[in-house]
Amino acid sequence: MQDDRPPPRRMTYEKGIRIGGSGWFSRLLAVVVGTIMLVAAALVSVVLLAVLFGVGAVVFGYLWWKTRALRRQAREFGDDGRTVDVEVVPKESSDDDSTKR
Repeated sequence: MQDDRPPPRRMTYEKGIRIGGSGWFSRLLAVVVGTIMLVAAALVSVVLLAVLFGVGAVVFGYLWWKTRALRRQAREFGDDGRTVDVEVVPKESSDDDSTKR
């Protein structure tokens, strides 16, 4: 199946202005629009990074403020922040008096 029609020409508008094509003006316009889009994307990413950093700082400050009483209480008991007191209770303990109830 062969098509013997000639390839389509560039469309022309009234007064001979060509639409579409790869002239110097369309290339310049593509470079300008691409540069503007690149700069806009960089600005959006910087603003987004600053907003996320600010929100993270506020959340960290809130949690730090809310846990200050726990830190003060731990210091009163002589906790240096490096030890954890753990009591291990076996699952089957002989001291379990639940069977006596």
